[in-house]
Amino acid sequence: MQSEPVERRKEARYPIQAEAMVHTNSGQSIPANATNISSFGMLLHLEEPAKLSVNDEVTIEIKLPDDPGKPFSSWGVARVARIDGSYFGIQLYGGTFDSLD
Repeated sequence: MQSEPVERRKEARYPIQAEAMVHTNSGQSIPANATNISSFGMLLHLEEPAKLSVNDEVTIEIKLPDDPGKPFSSWGVARVARIDGSYFGIQLYGGTFDSLD
């Protein structure tokens, strides 16, 4: 099993366990798991290999586990900032929080 990469950022990151879906500009949807988050970025883990490259623009959909009865979805537009094996870091440009109700 591959271990999580060493933290390289100066900005504080916070652990998170949330399901994610990565949407590429080519129309591919890739399931992932968010492992940590900061003000402007996120680290995601892929269960299966995917064709992502540094600087690819992606849209990320995160299911936030705040309240199991009323989940929230977060959308963000991002750039792939780094790739380290099955982990990849993104730089977030902006996003929204939407109730799934």
